[in-house]
Amino acid sequence: MKFRSLKKIWPKKKKERLLMLFIFCVVPAVYKILMEIVLPELSDYGTPSYIFQRVLGLFLTSNILSNFVMCILVDSTIDPKRMRDQLEHGRHSEDWHKCDVCRVSTPPRASHCKSCDVCVLGRDHHCIVTGCCIGHANYRYFFYFVIYLFLSCLISMISSFIFICVLRGGRHNFRLLHNILGFRFLKNNAKLDIFDFGYPAKYELVFAATFALIWIGICAAGYMILEHWSVIRNGSICFEFKFQNFLYKQGVRSNLESFLGRRMKWTWISPFIPSPLPHDGFHWEPTDGDRGAGDRGLEKNI
Repeated sequence: MKFRSLKKIWPKKKKERLLMLFIFCVVPAVYKILMEIVLPELSDYGTPSYIFQRVLGLFLTSNILSNFVMCILVDSTIDPKRMRDQLEHGRHSEDWHKCDVCRVSTPPRASHCKSCDVCVLGRDHHCIVTGCCIGHANYRYFFYFVIYLFLSCLISMISSFIFICVLRGGRHNFRLLHNILGFRFLKNNAKLDIFDFGYPAKYELVFAATFALIWIGICAAGYMILEHWSVIRNGSICFEFKFQNFLYKQGVRSNLESFLGRRMKWTWISPFIPSPLPHDGFHWEPTDGDRGAGDRGLEKNI
């Protein structure tokens, strides 16, 4: 496994830098708010339910951040020296093509990224959240980052609905929940005040922002899962799926193994569990015998 140098970790574009910092700051903040405000209202301290939710929250949050970090650190870019070694020793096939920008011969499924300005092995797409390309070596971490982000947001949304609709803010007594339509009946003088919202409490504002972030997370992660699942299921990468080029499609299990590695049944536990990939990123075995010139031309121009 090759890691990116520290100088290349920081994204070049301002938008990507902001999104990266957003993940690093918001995920721990939302975790703390849910654990400190919502969880004590759902379960009593020290009960099995409280301990389970606490451990579950820690597991999901740690996997989001650790997979996000590994996705950034693990390098899928092409090493020109290694490419020359492959060529000099004849360890290449006729499917290799030359990158006009890097001026090196690259294997099938590798393509040049304009944002990173480098060729990437098994390049799927450039991720604006991580600020790097998702390719052969780091797709596993991107996959689990998105999955755990979606699961965390889904569970948080359910807990938040219980906190709002059933518990009504619990001991925090969210004021706007009682004045949501702008009406309040005063029993003392039987007077109906219209649009007397009052001022929301501090916790109410914090939780409103948290709830909005949870909705953003579940929509963004859900969209990415829907967009990429068909690609993963067919054992392809984005530009291959776009042109319905399923040259390397195998069974669903084998397709998942090509992204998650030979020990994929354990990889969900932690990104630090080693799981060697069945391919080295240079040599790919097509499921059908021949490959047309159109496919080679397609890879060259992507």
